[in-house]
Amino acid sequence: MSNVAREVIWPKTDNVLVRVAFLYVGQGESTLVLVKDGSTYKTLVLDINRDEQNGGIDVPRLMADVLEEEDGKLGVFVNTHPHNDHLRDVVELSDAVDIHEVWHSGHKPGKKHDYAYKDLQKVIKKVKNKHGNDAETELASSRSATTIGDAEYYVFAPAEYVKDDIDDESDEDRYRRIHEQCAVLKFGKDSTWVMLTGDADRDAWEKRITNYHKKRLPSNVLAAAHHGSRTFFRYDRKDDPYKEALDTIDPGYVILSAPTSKESPHDHPHDDAVELYEEKVGADNVLHTGKNRECFICDIYTDGDYDLRTDTRLVDEYGLDGDDGDDDNDSNSKASKGLTQAVVTGTQVDNRPMGRTS
Repeated sequence: MSNVAREVIWPKTDNVLVRVAFLYVGQGESTLVLVKDGSTYKTLVLDINRDEQNGGIDVPRLMADVLEEEDGKLGVFVNTHPHNDHLRDVVELSDAVDIHEVWHSGHKPGKKHDYAYKDLQKVIKKVKNKHGNDAETELASSRSATTIGDAEYYVFAPAEYVKDDIDDESDEDRYRRIHEQCAVLKFGKDSTWVMLTGDADRDAWEKRITNYHKKRLPSNVLAAAHHGSRTFFRYDRKDDPYKEALDTIDPGYVILSAPTSKESPHDHPHDDAVELYEEKVGADNVLHTGKNRECFICDIYTDGDYDLRTDTRLVDEYGLDGDDGDDDNDSNSKASKGLTQAVVTGTQVDNRPMGRTS
């Protein structure tokens, strides 16, 4: 029986240093990171969501297939912040695979808003009972890179003092500032990096991250903050945009994780934010998972090169059944799918069917 997730996601050669799979999960986010670790790969899942209405991927089922030959071992589950669309199905994920570590932002939303947080705590307790107290890590920003397998990662947020500041506030204020305490990380090595931003907002970038980490922020591929929301740039649509963070990161490509703005309950991605991303990297280099319901896979190679490709098989195989209300645009239809891939290498888009050997 074919294992589509394993075929698409697990590297077939040993020259892939880091593989990042930006999964289509509807209104939410879930990103799979594989890091070369000797002769195998360490696996991380950053955030998770279940969106049947918009045909998002069933992440627990997909991960069970990805890790079928690894005895179901998931190295790390990372939660950037405890919001539903970044935690929905996390308990199911822990049932489907054996999570060995949990990294999280340390945000405590308060009793009134702790529905997603409760699920995270259940998983943390389960993982610690099985793998020990060291299996939980509360992320904090650092000036130094940390080695992970044969690669490295940085944590740019949250800062310890922001956590302390927010923890002293009322439940309502604490919840309001959840995106200011969101975890921001990047993976790669030397001069080739992929940055994952969760829902970090303008306050996080302007007041905490950009100036402090200025020399460490440049990245080749950027996951757009907050599903392409304007909150990365503005407090209000009428505000002048804050663009220093994007200019400092200076990406070649931007990934938007969201359904279409018509499908999103929050109108993500916001058109004015998309315009700013396109102004920076060009319209062809802004890749939107929800536009055609597809995933994007980025490989960083051991020689420092990298490429991006589009995958449609994962949504076809693992997409949840939901009523999208438009049969003409049902990209969940098996008849409309194949493994067409637009490969991006360096700064050039190459429409070869497969691109580099995966």
